[in-house]
Amino acid sequence: MLNVKSACWCPELIVCFGRVREEANTTEETIQHQSKTGTKPNRGETLFSMDDMQSLTNDNTDGASLPADNPIEQEWTDKGNAAAQQGDYEGAEEAFEQAVAANPNDARARYNLALAQQYLGESELAIAGYRRAIDLDPQLIDAYINLGNLYGELGMYEDSLETFQQALELDPENDELYLNVGDAYRTQNLYQDAVQAYRQAIILNPDNTTASDNLRDVRERINDQLRRLMEQERRIDEDPSNASRYAELANLYLDMRRYDEALSIANQMLALEPDSRTAYDMLAAVYEQMGERDQAAEIYSRIVALSPDDADAWEHLGTWRALQGNTDQAIDAYKQSIQLDPTRSTAHFSLAETYLEAERYEEAMEVYQSLVQQGEDLQSDDLAAAYAGLADTYNSLGRYDDAIATCKKLLEEFEDDPEAYYQLATAYDALHRYDEAIENYQNAIDSDPINADYYNDLADTYREVKRYEEALEAAQQAIALDPSLILAYETLAQIYDEMGQPEEAAAAREQANALNLVTE
Repeated sequence: MLNVKSACWCPELIVCFGRVREEANTTEETIQHQSKTGTKPNRGETLFSMDDMQSLTNDNTDGASLPADNPIEQEWTDKGNAAAQQGDYEGAEEAFEQAVAANPNDARARYNLALAQQYLGESELAIAGYRRAIDLDPQLIDAYINLGNLYGELGMYEDSLETFQQALELDPENDELYLNVGDAYRTQNLYQDAVQAYRQAIILNPDNTTASDNLRDVRERINDQLRRLMEQERRIDEDPSNASRYAELANLYLDMRRYDEALSIANQMLALEPDSRTAYDMLAAVYEQMGERDQAAEIYSRIVALSPDDADAWEHLGTWRALQGNTDQAIDAYKQSIQLDPTRSTAHFSLAETYLEAERYEEAMEVYQSLVQQGEDLQSDDLAAAYAGLADTYNSLGRYDDAIATCKKLLEEFEDDPEAYYQLATAYDALHRYDEAIENYQNAIDSDPINADYYNDLADTYREVKRYEEALEAAQQAIALDPSLILAYETLAQIYDEMGQPEEAAAAREQANALNLVTE
């Protein structure tokens, strides 16, 4: 079991997210992972260990430290360090915010602020800060490691794994990074990959007892899976014509993410019972986990033919038809699901979203209005989503006053809902009420600091009012959070155009075009 604590500033300790490890003497419980921020910082780096805390510096190529050339930034960094020494992390956060304001392009200043936010439990703000620090300095390994741990804490395991792997590219001899990668694989039940990562950690550092403990744990899990597989194979041998026993074996393979074996077993089931709903359900489950949209859609079309009164199957069919881009068929499937089960709110939402994406706004509006009218019959999150969807639809229809009224109603019932602020900002933006739009985009970001779309739209509004430096900052933050967001590069290009920086604008457009080619 992983035992996770927040990052901290302590004498003789390495600053980290995860547990904070004392260099000389560490006691570990079995299968606990203490995560460091990589190698110990050089003197001159700002990384809030009280003994290591120094003035902000910029490293040159030979590793020597040069004093910061921004005295205002230096002053606020010193204040932040002093506050951290006193345990005043809110004061540290405020000081480092001022350091960032004094020098927005300093990656280490961004890192310091993110670390303070992380220590205060402001996880999403810290994620945004680390992403921006990495965007400014792709070699800042400490940011990758803290970011990876934060993603893991929030259950964003694939992002966590990807971040640790990026850090490994920078520091391939770091055994602690391999330990982090192994833990990320283990969390996702990718045990064989975890084994390889833990082994590499031990190769690099035979004294890494945590990697050894976790390797033993994963090996036990693999052995348990193999025992279960052998037992299920034995049960099939006892009655090879019993399709239900094959289903249990296929599920075991799915748990292990051994999709080819699971698919083979599901096809064996179908061969035994060609009209078996169980076999088709298993095939659908395999294709869904594999993300094979065409095959999944085809299997669900067969399922609804076998069981035309199954509302759940019709909704699944609608989902996969929508992913295929078959909008009309998706809508028909959702409607059929609702007809069979009018209380099925998930199908109502999916239908409304499909209408909205297809620009069939009047029909989307009707569905969202019906959901809002259900009121307390919906779960609170669903009711908030219905209001937000309705506001989005009103904005799409150009009914901005209705969108504003809907957002205000949503905020009355659900304080600080980020989508309410975002749709409210969108409406004000369309009405050229830019100050109110900016205020509400910022409110949306405060409520959801890792939503790249919010930053991009804020950037575009700053551009409209010619607040170009703020526009640049917001657009760059959007890209840092989602490097695949084509619209953010286009926004950035527009900003550079209006600032009279054609080379930078061309570079941003080139990146947008490259992403467009990849997604086509």
